[in-house]
Amino acid sequence: MWFVKAGAWLDRAAFRPATLPDDLVTGLALLPPVAAGVVIFRLPAVEMLGVAVAAGIAGIVASRLVWSYHVPNRGASPLIAAVFGVALVGAGASLAISIGIAVLAVVLEVLRARYMPAIRAQLGLLGYAAVALVTRGGPSAYVNPANGAPFGDPIGTWYQFFNPASAPIDPIRLYVGNVPGPVFATSLLAVAVGVAWLAYARRVSLVVLFGFLVGSLVAVYTFHWDPMFQLDSGPTWFVAGLVLADRRLLPDSWAIRPTLGFAAGLFAIGLRRPPQGAWLGGHGIEVAFFTVATVQAVMAIVVIVFWSASMAMERWKRTRRLRQREANLRVVKTISRVS
Repeated sequence: MWFVKAGAWLDRAAFRPATLPDDLVTGLALLPPVAAGVVIFRLPAVEMLGVAVAAGIAGIVASRLVWSYHVPNRGASPLIAAVFGVALVGAGASLAISIGIAVLAVVLEVLRARYMPAIRAQLGLLGYAAVALVTRGGPSAYVNPANGAPFGDPIGTWYQFFNPASAPIDPIRLYVGNVPGPVFATSLLAVAVGVAWLAYARRVSLVVLFGFLVGSLVAVYTFHWDPMFQLDSGPTWFVAGLVLADRRLLPDSWAIRPTLGFAAGLFAIGLRRPPQGAWLGGHGIEVAFFTVATVQAVMAIVVIVFWSASMAMERWKRTRRLRQREANLRVVKTISRVS
């Protein structure tokens, strides 16, 4: 019966979450930020979520129809990628921006699952970064949740109008998430609940999270900033905890993980104060998005390079064996003719 199966799933989720499918675990971790975004931003959040769900379902159906026997993982990864992509878009951005990010994330995820499953990257984040670069910050159109008027995110506002040691917004508001910013990532409280669930399901690398925190603190104290204001950021920990620290997306080497976390935290926070005239000038929380996206893109490129090298080596060995076989056949034919 269906309720027996539902009870079994609930039992696994409560007491053995590590045995749940990866996509289900990630989807449950996204529920708190998504719910908080719907409550805070209302209709724009619902529209963006609808776009992500529609694109994700279309990607799942298309992949199963076209590559029904070739895709090893038939989970909900296209849907997860679409939600991750639109989660970082501001409520003031055009709906076409969300559609473009969701479609690109789904296409990249479907192609990854079919042709390069060894790549460890959240394609939703990479899709966001690509669209943001092409549109020159199109997704970063934020609004004030109180009145719907366009307004900058807290970090960008601080950078432009306040001194480095100040904290222009109440930390409680930042923690709850009732501030301008990405629709499904403004609430640090909701993000913390999602990361806690991933940790309970043994999907989070605490070493990476700690390294990210240490790198962030180094940047904060180097520039003499207010640590509470700089680190009380839902968007920053959204990409750090739900993407960067995801064990499925990390290299196997335990020596690389803390270094990776430290470097990501250092640049994600430190580049909030770029040199005057730099191309990142005026950006706030988006620096963290681009930092983590760059880390994952580099890891994906390394995987592709190693895969290409191994394939080239296999082809070379195969060609060499074929040539040796042909040479041996010529020798045998020559001997048989002489005899």
